[in-house]
Amino acid sequence: MKISVLAPFQKNKDGIPRAAEELISKLCEADNVESVSVIVAKKERDYVSPVLLQSEKVSLFVVRSFLLPWTLLQAIKLYKRSDVLLIFTYPCYFFDPSSLLFSFQLLVKFRILPGTKWVQMLYDFVFYTCPEDMRSFKENMLFKVWKKYFVHVPVRYVAISESTKKEATSYWGPSTTEITVIPLGSFITPKSPRTHFGSKKILTVSCISPRKNQLRLIKAFELVHRNNPSSGAELMIVGRKRKDIPGLDSTLRDIRNRNKGIKITLAGYLTDSEIMSLYEEADIFVYPSLYEGFGLPVLEAMACGCPIIASNVFSLPEVVGEAGMLVDPYDVEMIARALSTVLENDELKREMSRKGIEQAQKFSWERAGVELLAVCREVAERRSQRGGGRVQILDKRND
Repeated sequence: MKISVLAPFQKNKDGIPRAAEELISKLCEADNVESVSVIVAKKERDYVSPVLLQSEKVSLFVVRSFLLPWTLLQAIKLYKRSDVLLIFTYPCYFFDPSSLLFSFQLLVKFRILPGTKWVQMLYDFVFYTCPEDMRSFKENMLFKVWKKYFVHVPVRYVAISESTKKEATSYWGPSTTEITVIPLGSFITPKSPRTHFGSKKILTVSCISPRKNQLRLIKAFELVHRNNPSSGAELMIVGRKRKDIPGLDSTLRDIRNRNKGIKITLAGYLTDSEIMSLYEEADIFVYPSLYEGFGLPVLEAMACGCPIIASNVFSLPEVVGEAGMLVDPYDVEMIARALSTVLENDELKREMSRKGIEQAQKFSWERAGVELLAVCREVAERRSQRGGGRVQILDKRND
C-alpha cells in the first residue's frame, strides 16, 4: 500500500504535529505499507522529525506552491500513484486559496481526480464552539466555505474522540459510518502509581487562552487559599500565551493584593522534560478547559500518576474515565471544592494515582497506529474492489 501524507510541521511542535509524526511512524512500521510520501512545504522541511526520515519507506515531496503548473502536475502524479491520501492538517489550512493544496483540492472536488482515497483527520471543532479562540476571522470563514462546498470530498474521516465525531455529524453532516474514532496515545509511558505526595503544587499545562479557563482557575485557587492560608499550596500555570484573556492580568493583580503570600506562578513555556518533572512532583493536575477535542496533557499527567481534576465537558470525560474528579468548568466554587478535597487527602491522591495509571494504559500509539492502518487498508481495498465511489465503513468501536 502506498500512502501520501500531508501533515503540519513546525519548529515548536504542539499536540497535533507531534501526534501526526507519531502516527506516520507507526504506519511506516507496517509490513503492508510499501511507501509513505510526505508532502511538505519548503519552509517546513527542516522541521520534519529526523527519526521519521530514517525510515527507508519515507520520502519527502517538497513544494513551494501548487499554483505552479509543474508542481501541480507532480502532485497529480503522486496522488494517482497513491492508494490513500491521509490529511493530518486542518481543512482550512490547505483550503485557503493562498495555500498549497487549493488547486489540487478543486480537481478532486469536481472529480477530475478520483476522490475515493482521501482520508481526513479531525481533532476538534473549536472554530464553532469557541470562535473567539481562533486566530483570525479568515480561518472562521474558510471553515464555513469548507462545510458548504467541500465537506464530502474526503471519503473517510478519522476523529480523535467520540466527542469530536458527534460534533462532526452535528456541524458538518457526514454520517456516523463515514467517521472512525481513533483516540491518541500518550507521549509518556505509564509509570508506577505514586505513593508519596506533599509538594502542595497544583499544576495546569496549556496555552493561555479564554477556552483554557485560567481566569476561573485562579479565582478558584483564591478560594482554596482563603479556606486554608497556611497550607502552602501553589498554583503553577505552564504554557505560552496564545490569546489575551480579558481581565486576567487585573484579576491576578487584585487577588495578589488581597491575599498576601498567595502562590500563583505563571511559568510560561517549559520544555517537555521540565513539564514531565512537574507531572511527577505536583499533588494535583487540574484541567478546567471549556472545550477540548481530546486532552493530551490530561493523559500525560495520568501516565505520570498525578491525580486529575478536569472539566466534565466534551472529550475530557472520555480521557479521564473513572480515574479523576470531573467538575463543571463554569463553576468556580465547584472547582475550588475539588481542589481542596484532593489537596487535603493523601489517601485519595494515592487512589487517584493508581486509577490514573490504569486509565492511561488504555491509550497507546501502537493501538492508534493499528487502527489508522486498518482505515487506510479498507479504503484502499474498497476502492480497488468497487473501482471508485464513496466508501462507508462501520466504526467497529460501536459494534
